[in-house]
Amino acid sequence: MSTFRANKKLIREWFSDKLITENNYLPPELINVPEMEVINALFTCLPQEKSIADKAAFALGISIAKLFEKNKEQAQICVRRFMWHMNEESGNIGWGIPMAFAETLIHSEGLTKIYDNVLISYINDKEGDSNFCDHAPLRLTCYEAVGKFAAAKPEYKEKILQIITNQKEEDEACQALCQKLIKEFQQH
Repeated sequence: MSTFRANKKLIREWFSDKLITENNYLPPELINVPEMEVINALFTCLPQEKSIADKAAFALGISIAKLFEKNKEQAQICVRRFMWHMNEESGNIGWGIPMAFAETLIHSEGLTKIYDNVLISYINDKEGDSNFCDHAPLRLTCYEAVGKFAAAKPEYKEKILQIITNQKEEDEACQALCQKLIKEFQQH
């Protein structure tokens, strides 16, 4: 029986010196551990340094997509956990959450059909009630995540392009990333 602390340690060590792919996104010792035990340990890696957080986001995406094939409701609870972390009322700052959200949708067509608009809403500054991410450093990661999502799911490029083209982004780093995404989207 694995423990939460042991799983976290094993995952962090694995991520620190491995190139992660779809075939080796988890340490071999965790392959047969129940999905939720692995997913909970992966969540703790999201606020780590970028190299660890990106690997954790990738592994979370695959893990939650696999969970969706076995237990749709439990997988949706994981995605709603992303949403809770991104909600200002939760008191959380969702470091790593946007990329984990994007990776999950990239790896699960079923979850994409349900939550695609939620991920995109974090970059859509519209009048009235919205999910727009007000915290510029976190919003920057939202743009990165939406860009990665659109690269994997090109059918969303036009919608995202329309949002970022018509938006009045005030943060310089976010502006620069928006311009980069616009160029990338228009080239492909």
